[in-house]
Amino acid sequence: MQLSGNQNRALVAGIVCLALLAILVVSLDWRDVRGSIVAAEWEPMLAAMATAFLAYACSAYSYALLNRAFAISLDQRTLFGIGFVSSAMITAIGGVAGHSLRILLMVRRGVSTGDALAPSLFHGYLESLIFFALIPGGLAYLALSHSLPASLAFATGVGAVALGLAFAATAVVFFVHPVRRMALRFVGLAGWMITRRNLDRGLQDFDDTLRNGLSQVRNRPLSLIVPVALIGADRATRIAAVWLCFEALGSGVAPEVIVTGFAIGVAVGVMSMVPGGVGVQEASMAGVYHLLGVSLEQAVLVSLLFRVVYSVVPFGASLAFYTKVIQRRRP
Repeated sequence: MQLSGNQNRALVAGIVCLALLAILVVSLDWRDVRGSIVAAEWEPMLAAMATAFLAYACSAYSYALLNRAFAISLDQRTLFGIGFVSSAMITAIGGVAGHSLRILLMVRRGVSTGDALAPSLFHGYLESLIFFALIPGGLAYLALSHSLPASLAFATGVGAVALGLAFAATAVVFFVHPVRRMALRFVGLAGWMITRRNLDRGLQDFDDTLRNGLSQVRNRPLSLIVPVALIGADRATRIAAVWLCFEALGSGVAPEVIVTGFAIGVAVGVMSMVPGGVGVQEASMAGVYHLLGVSLEQAVLVSLLFRVVYSVVPFGASLAFYTKVIQRRRP
């Protein structure tokens, strides 16, 4: 598969970030790093892995329930499998790859592209909304508890405002039908100019499915309670996995510090456009934790351990039943 120019640049950026992170690890005091690794406790590390799998299970089940709320007729077991595999890919490689995999697996089972895309994007919107709700509190804690340079304080303020505006605009596009139709026309025009393919049919299916799904949600608002609660549990278990990574390395860290470093680190990784935020997330998370009083060695090791526990291991495990999920078709 040939990568586009933007994908190549993102891949190069990810490799550079990983290289810089490797240089940072090597430049640390190796005695402290080795001592932390040797003294690491396996029980919290295994608990962190179990917590990570629980987070993926919550995300996959919420995805299955939202699809049923949007009148997708596939059984919940199939939707759960698709949600688990694609969530692992979203975390490890990036949102575009993960959502594309979801659409592919749904289409192979007889669901149209537009019908599959609407609940997937709405689920992603709810996940992002609940996650990024942590960021204002994290930024406020960072600003109030530490004297930040003026440039950094300005950058964090601008970032918080930009995130708020982006989510407000996304909410308008999702819930205001005339605005959504205008946005879809723009997407169709841009798609025609880039690919010379008419995307109107798929975009119309997407609009119809989203409109019908949101209509059913409005008529039965209680149907959103369980999916939203599961998404919240997914976010909470991710934070618990970070806490267990600290416990594995023998570091007692305050809950507000854990939440702040996690929220800002993951957000910077997402906004970097590097696939999976590889390198950027780890560097940002380690930097914030060090700024909040964690030793540099511990901060770097925790950020790397969280990447292994939450991204690498579940993604590798998902490959075990990936073949079964992708080969099943609906007649």
